[in-house]
Amino acid sequence: MSSVTKDAQAKPSGGGGKTTGSRATLAIVLVTSLFFIWGLTMNLVNALNSPFANYMKLDSAQAALLQVAYYGAYFIMAIPAGLIAKRFGYKGGVVSGLFLFALGAFIVIPATNMASYGLFLFAMFVIALGAASLETNCNPYITKLGDEKGESFRINMAQSFNGVGNIIGPLILGQILGTTIAPGKPGFEEAKTQFLANTRTIYIVIGVVLVVVLAIFAFFKLPTPPGDAEEEASGQASGETFATLLKRPYFTLGIIAEFIFIGLQVAGMAIFSAYALKHWGAGITAGLAATMLSILSLLFTIGRFVTTPLMARFDPAKILGVYMTISAVLMFVVFLGLGKVSVIAFMVAYLFISIGYPTVFSLTLKGIKGSAAKTGSSALVMSIVGAALIPLLLGVIQDAAGIEIATLVMVPGFLYVAWYAFWGSRIGLKQGK
Repeated sequence: MSSVTKDAQAKPSGGGGKTTGSRATLAIVLVTSLFFIWGLTMNLVNALNSPFANYMKLDSAQAALLQVAYYGAYFIMAIPAGLIAKRFGYKGGVVSGLFLFALGAFIVIPATNMASYGLFLFAMFVIALGAASLETNCNPYITKLGDEKGESFRINMAQSFNGVGNIIGPLILGQILGTTIAPGKPGFEEAKTQFLANTRTIYIVIGVVLVVVLAIFAFFKLPTPPGDAEEEASGQASGETFATLLKRPYFTLGIIAEFIFIGLQVAGMAIFSAYALKHWGAGITAGLAATMLSILSLLFTIGRFVTTPLMARFDPAKILGVYMTISAVLMFVVFLGLGKVSVIAFMVAYLFISIGYPTVFSLTLKGIKGSAAKTGSSALVMSIVGAALIPLLLGVIQDAAGIEIATLVMVPGFLYVAWYAFWGSRIGLKQGK
């Protein structure tokens, strides 16, 4: 934890005297818990998509609005969240994010009472606004709370717990919701009523937990990262705007890398089940494909936990470059359509894809401190819109040329991220620091 506690003399947000290493460590623990909470909660959105479409009798376009609401909120909220952080500090951004998160959870109550998909969409949009605010603030905060060498280690550690939440959320939902009954089948209305009641209960619990967490953060004085502490001491902000940050080549290239990477990560998960059903061979079922997708998600989380300690010993950029190169090779094997071999290669690829988002995030913010880091974080969170646009593009390619060609298109994307890790992340870095 030495990388966490070297900011021992930083001032806490909101005033107060000098902090200690134990306060910084406690801040890391509290903020990491948020990664777990929003990972758990936000993956419920994906898990609820299919049963909601079934019980609300939605067509594919209507059901897709759930993803549009989610990623649209991220794009919309990134800049306001950064402005809140600049005005009220990271703590203000975290508290506002928790408030929106809790508010959205409680809006689910009337949405399920009225069986209104429109109101449920609005609730998910508000929840995503909260998640976007948390991501805009927690990612740079935990990245910058300590020495620069430990930045990739800290954010990957926190994001590992986000992955745990991603796995646990759907598991909890699966235990609570039970079997889905199709429209027109006996017991449909009773199952619909029970589904809405269970969904309401889940979000009431989430809302109450978030209110408690919000209260904890409201009263806890978060230590200020070193760069912010320097600005507070001088009474002057860095003065860097988004336009000036774009003049740093490694920053601009990092935004592009994050846009491409998060789009490929989400697109791969979206098409995996269809690919497995086509290529696994005899004995494959939709249920088995879903189980394989769960294994893929588990490998994704394991990849983060296993790799994070390595970042304290080796250059995170080189680790990322090697991992993205391996991912590109494995996706080429997927393109070849070698039956079970290609399906397994698809799953194993996510063991290496795992560290992409947080590591690109930390490399893009390298040497960027204080209020400029908040601006840079807003831009990086906005790049998550790639998760809406790239899957759409690959879907069009899949329809026109087949799922194998869609996976082939992913190869140069991973190679670009590998190039950024090895070389692009260093262009202009010394001049920028």
